[in-house]
Amino acid sequence: MCGEITAASLHAVVVPFPAQGHVNPLMNFAELLAIRGFFITFVTTEWIDQRLLKAASTDGAARDREAKERGLKFRFLSLPDGLPPDHGRTSELGELYLALRNLGPALENLLTAADTSVPPITCIVSDSFISCTAEVAQNLGVPRVIFWTCCTANSIVQTNANVLLSQGHIPVTDDDLKSKDKVITSIPGKIPPIRPIDIVSFYREKHVSETIYSAFLYEARYQNIADYLLVNTFEELEGGKEAQMGLSINGCPALAVGPVSLPNFLQGENSMFSMWEEDNNCFQWLDSQPKQSVLYVSFGSIAVKSERQLHELALGLEACGYPFLWVLRSDIAEGKSLELPEGFNERTKDRALVVTWTKQLQVLSHPSVGGFLTHNGWNSTLEAISMGVPMIGWPNVSDQFINCRFAKDFWKVGLDFEGVGADESKLVTKEEVESVVKDLMEGSVGKELRRNIARFKEASTKAVMPGGTSFENLNTFVQDMQKIAKSKV
Repeated sequence: MCGEITAASLHAVVVPFPAQGHVNPLMNFAELLAIRGFFITFVTTEWIDQRLLKAASTDGAARDREAKERGLKFRFLSLPDGLPPDHGRTSELGELYLALRNLGPALENLLTAADTSVPPITCIVSDSFISCTAEVAQNLGVPRVIFWTCCTANSIVQTNANVLLSQGHIPVTDDDLKSKDKVITSIPGKIPPIRPIDIVSFYREKHVSETIYSAFLYEARYQNIADYLLVNTFEELEGGKEAQMGLSINGCPALAVGPVSLPNFLQGENSMFSMWEEDNNCFQWLDSQPKQSVLYVSFGSIAVKSERQLHELALGLEACGYPFLWVLRSDIAEGKSLELPEGFNERTKDRALVVTWTKQLQVLSHPSVGGFLTHNGWNSTLEAISMGVPMIGWPNVSDQFINCRFAKDFWKVGLDFEGVGADESKLVTKEEVESVVKDLMEGSVGKELRRNIARFKEASTKAVMPGGTSFENLNTFVQDMQKIAKSKV
């Protein structure tokens, strides 16, 4: 994806939230800016940086060489997050948010350290959940560009969390979750109707006394302090330009620039970052499977499930009769080592492959993959749409519930398990797994989902290609940053 606009004198500092689901899209976005000529300073925490280098079996020098070989001007910096080495980080999100809130002075010191070899900072591209960048951008006198790694609708809901609190929609009660009729009408932007079940799960009543509840409300206040807003989505999926403008409280520009992982993929490039060692042996196995016959199963990098639930899932996958590729992280069973049902591996060995991690976009693009059983994280949801693979949603936490509901009810590209969103303790039985998988993989339901998602796949590709909405929106952003840089000369 080569832009016609270059910006050789521009310098974007990119600061992701320290979790793979945030680091990856911001890395992809940084690469898109670098392709257009930006110098990029990519800032992560030391804990994240060490995990990334370990997963890639490389070191910082080799990573710098890779960027240089691809013609990208990158500088990688890291800073301590203030937590002890054995802290759970994403498994103890509230404490992680509190630590990150205090990183402003360290980040500012890191960025202002003398280095005459790089251009002056033009802007700070901040993950929407890194509030400390507001003060840093103000002190440095540069625009704060908020990048949303979730869908537009959830971004708008989160931005307005304190308004929803004042109106009594937060905290979300158990009765609210079960209601199919209650609709929240005070949300701005051209987005589908929002129900209580669509609000980020950390705002549910059971979390009120937890750090994560107040942390998300705190972040919402700083998500309104922006000079520019960018969303990892595309207009054809989410209501056009009017939807994104629902994010803009102060009237600043708000643009859809995604899917940011797609341009690299279309050019045969991989993102430079993954926090997990990838098993690529699965592609030979996929090559041996019939077209659209394989169910791909993955719940992302953070989700955990009980051992009992994983056993039911395993038995359901066995019963459905379809080949399946299952990404089974070592820590998915609530942090414990998982033992699959007795005899499961032997009984399914001729049509199943279990791996610890793999290249998801490449898997979803493989002709043999016909469905995706997913936690509905936004990256996974958007990647499935981009590759034209219909989904079964099994949300676990945070914004996954709204992504699942929209995929099923509005975009009509997926199915789900009845009642999971309203009851997080619900056990999905092997019979339910078998039934829903069969609905997705065969018959009229699956065919309709494939027709719908094929249209979105085509639209997403057009969006990131020259002349497409996301491509042109990104060019507009670059032009606006050039104007700001010129005004300071």
